[in-house]
Amino acid sequence: MTAVAAACGAGKASATLPASVQRITLTLVDDSRPTPPNGTHPGAPTRTLVTVVSYPTRGGRPVPGPLPLVVFATGFGDTATTYAPLYDHWVEQGYVVAAPDFPLSQQDAPGGPSLSDFAHQPGDVSFVLSALVKLDQTPGSAIYQRFDPARVGLAGKSLGAITVLGVGYSPATRDPRFKAVISLTGASDDKAAFTGIDTPLLLEHGDADTTVPIAGSRDAYARAKPPKFFVTIFGATHSSAFGGGTSPSEEVVERTTLDFLNRYVDGTVKAGDELRRDGDVAGVASLQATL
Repeated sequence: MTAVAAACGAGKASATLPASVQRITLTLVDDSRPTPPNGTHPGAPTRTLVTVVSYPTRGGRPVPGPLPLVVFATGFGDTATTYAPLYDHWVEQGYVVAAPDFPLSQQDAPGGPSLSDFAHQPGDVSFVLSALVKLDQTPGSAIYQRFDPARVGLAGKSLGAITVLGVGYSPATRDPRFKAVISLTGASDDKAAFTGIDTPLLLEHGDADTTVPIAGSRDAYARAKPPKFFVTIFGATHSSAFGGGTSPSEEVVERTTLDFLNRYVDGTVKAGDELRRDGDVAGVASLQATL
């Protein structure tokens, strides 16, 4: 594994960088697995994951670590910062978020965005965590002692949500280092998934989603073991509630995801009934929970 760090502003698809959030870009290279050919791209003997790490600041200085970490898997044709307006809400509350660009499904993939490499993305997520842990423990690295390897959560949107369900609950690709999983508009077609695995799960989905229908999350919730939570967002399409804005549905997503992380990743004692309070909003969203 090799890594190169660089300062980073807000990504091309994200909103203005909040004053209390800073980003760096890490170029992580997995030399144990190849990138297959894709269109005009001939492939490569390694896999390169450009990973944007966002961390909180106070008074212009990084908040002292170690802080809880969330690895965020983005969707098809997106970039690492497409959903920064959402996950910056977590960063401002004391989390480090690391978001990789997957080799072939991201916006600027060589040969164009492709689904052909999707099966390798759960391995990419595990590699990114291993690389981050190594850097976190390396004096002089850009993220030295920035996060706590014992407090690590996983979140994903769309194709990224499908990816993280594989990392969290599919026997062949499961990584038990992740303490909790958030799936935003995801699904799982692995019939062996969830069996005997009780990693806490939060699913969120709009009931007007025609890209990845809500049935995918409903099925995952039915098969998952407790503790599990399912937020249905009324009238939301595939992307309308996940932009980190100020609409009632976006506020539900921001608050419930943070409540879940506080409870199951950070271990904040007071995080308990907040999920039900923030997930059940008349006319906006409803929450199912099995503890």
